[in-house]
Amino acid sequence: MHPSPILYRSHIKALSTRYDTALAAHRFDGVLIGAGLPVPVFRDDQELPYRAEPLFLQWAPLTAHPGSAILYRPGHRPVLLVLEAEDYWYQAAALPSGAWRRQFDIRIVPRRDRIRGHLRTTGRRLALLGDPQQWQGLDLPGTINPPALLTHLDYERAHKTPWEVACIEEATKLALAGHRAVARAFAAGCSEFEMGLVFLAACGQADHELPYPAIVAANRNGATLHYQHRSRRQLPGKTRHSLLLDAGCSHAGYASDITRTHAARRGEFASMIRGLDQAQQRLCARVVPGVAFPDLQLAAHHEIAQLLSDWDLVHLSPEEMVDERVTDAFLPHGLGHLLGLQVHDVGGGLASAGGGELPRPARFPRLRLTRPLAAGMVVTIEPGIYFIDSLLAGLKKKRRLARHVRWRELARLRQFGGIRIEDNVLVTPKGHRNLTREAETPS
Repeated sequence: MHPSPILYRSHIKALSTRYDTALAAHRFDGVLIGAGLPVPVFRDDQELPYRAEPLFLQWAPLTAHPGSAILYRPGHRPVLLVLEAEDYWYQAAALPSGAWRRQFDIRIVPRRDRIRGHLRTTGRRLALLGDPQQWQGLDLPGTINPPALLTHLDYERAHKTPWEVACIEEATKLALAGHRAVARAFAAGCSEFEMGLVFLAACGQADHELPYPAIVAANRNGATLHYQHRSRRQLPGKTRHSLLLDAGCSHAGYASDITRTHAARRGEFASMIRGLDQAQQRLCARVVPGVAFPDLQLAAHHEIAQLLSDWDLVHLSPEEMVDERVTDAFLPHGLGHLLGLQVHDVGGGLASAGGGELPRPARFPRLRLTRPLAAGMVVTIEPGIYFIDSLLAGLKKKRRLARHVRWRELARLRQFGGIRIEDNVLVTPKGHRNLTREAETPS
């Protein structure tokens, strides 16, 4: 673990205070947080790659210890119950080294059903958090995933401690090493499949360790927002136009989420990438406490409209393009989301720790983040411009607007797929820090 042990100790103290408040508010004496279990493949004797429960990872950096659990009671040292079954088929993962261990009473549990023996001194009101499958058959006292308590914890999770920010910074550095390697591989003519392998090798992580499947989209594939295939075909020089790489890494359970777009050669598309990059930086500059994220979303559409005008693709004023929703055909997704233990971290629409959802703006009903920004939040800022056939076909049917669009030019741009630029941004008390750009150009 790279982040400072002092930061980790402060993190556990802050997390304990947060849990003390939540448990008292919902009248629980303690909480047992499960790490989760691997999910079996249907009608097979294998399992899907294991992902630890985020609430568990927030306490302890154990990403490879299924069946383990953390018992926390206010006023007591947290107990880490590490499942290490005797098994000659599979080898148990070693506990990570480091000063983090000093924050726990660590106990090795040989079987899952032995967990109950460590709960004898808990109060009558115990909350069991995590995948319910982990608690099946164990006859544990407690309430499984009480909704009000989970909501309280989800809301608070948006505010990252300095240790959590440090983990995201480490994940960012790892991912940028992969991005640099893939940029070189793209210039060398590698296939999407080969570039995916290059990214993993440069980051030192396996596919299942990434916070989300890396999007390695060459040419037209960049028009599919969550493009999931990796073609093994190498593209000859003249047919290689663009690459959109959306890929992050994990560190101690925390995610980074970075997108860069590359042009195969100098010229118009390379200039368009620079234009969107400049617009993206202007949007990042708007990240300050108190700003409502839907307002940033609207600002992103105005930036896209200005680019469409500058590039002579749409002959309407930027204001008209936004008001008439012309920009929706080019930017169909949200500007960003909370980032942390999950790449799309929870709590983005919660009104308060007590619950309730913030009203979704009619203009952008599918936003993942509607809360006002506050210090400690880490968000992604990821505007894009895409040439998506189905969306452009819908725009073309609106004849009043379609006559202002240069369709021949858009048809020529189809070969590039699209452009997306994405950074991870920390909201600070007086502004923001762009964690991605800081790591790209360290002082």
